[in-house]
Amino acid sequence: MHFCRSFFALMVLHSLTAWLTAQSPITPAPPISTPSQIDRSHTVENLIPVASLQGVQFIDNDPQHLIIEKEGRRYLINTQTRTIHEMVETNLSAVAPGAKEDSLSTEKQSSSTQDQTRESAKRRPVYYTEDIVLWNLPTSHQLEKGALLVDFTHRFAYDKALTGPGRVSQLFGLDGFSISAFGFSYGITDRFFAGIYRTPSSLGRVIQLTAGSQLSLESKGHPISSTFRVGVEGANHFSRNFVTSLELALARSINSRAQVYIVPTISFNNRPLQDVFTQPDGKAPRIPGQTTTAIGAGISVDIRPTVALVAEAIQRTSGLLGAHRPSFMFGVQKKIFRHSFTLGLTNSPGTTISQRSGTRATLTGVTDDTFSGLTIGFNLSRRLF
Repeated sequence: MHFCRSFFALMVLHSLTAWLTAQSPITPAPPISTPSQIDRSHTVENLIPVASLQGVQFIDNDPQHLIIEKEGRRYLINTQTRTIHEMVETNLSAVAPGAKEDSLSTEKQSSSTQDQTRESAKRRPVYYTEDIVLWNLPTSHQLEKGALLVDFTHRFAYDKALTGPGRVSQLFGLDGFSISAFGFSYGITDRFFAGIYRTPSSLGRVIQLTAGSQLSLESKGHPISSTFRVGVEGANHFSRNFVTSLELALARSINSRAQVYIVPTISFNNRPLQDVFTQPDGKAPRIPGQTTTAIGAGISVDIRPTVALVAEAIQRTSGLLGAHRPSFMFGVQKKIFRHSFTLGLTNSPGTTISQRSGTRATLTGVTDDTFSGLTIGFNLSRRLF
């Protein structure tokens, strides 16, 4: 009897507990997000689509491969195997050990895609330069559509850098008077460009307007890179002594470590390079002009991935205007992404198309323009867009 009462009480307690549980259900805990889920949702919310990215090229009908161009070199990236190969050989088998097998084993690639890959592989290595000028001569650098580049030039042409007393204490002429000029160049399209440039008062406040075209590019499989440029200069803020110049710039890479330049130029109505501060009114004198022709040559050789030794010389072949020796320079250039700095020794203070072939001897009439009369100078170049 005692057992029956105990059993009955236990059943009543169990039933009461079940009824209370049914009246107050327990809300299940929310699922815990894993770190990967949190990171993924956060990343997706911050993705911003862009139309294109410089140096990145997709291959049509081939989601497995990607071509990236960096510092003048092209790389084939396999996104599945996560391998990178430089495209430097003359046949497809040398591009990447796995690239040939992939292209032969898959039937998803179209014939046009294979032709593009083979064509890219056949292109020989091309030298990379960041500035549109070596020192004064133009390089093979291509100004893409919408690109804006600013150039600053400084020539300490009145103080010798290597000879004379106190060269070290005067920082090899850097303490002296600088002939400083600056200009802008803009890519109208991928082939056509324009620019404006101004020299200081000591050289006549010359404004130079230029327009040119990229005729060929080694990076596109052409044997040489070439540009043609027309320049019009006017002294006293483009008000007198107008000079029209035509130049053809040719560049040829030596593997991917060096590049040579040849630049023939003709200038109509050119004047001697002179210091206008010696004039009574401080302005460029109105004197008759002459036609001058010149041939320029230059070279740039990489000694480090971002450091190059540079040199150039420009010889007038007719219409000397007092320039009995060629203008020349040699120096070192540091180039990084969208920026370059060139430090050199030169015998020429001129930086426009017509003035760059003049020497220090024509600036004052008594200044030495040989090796003993070299002066220091530097260029600063920066691509803004």
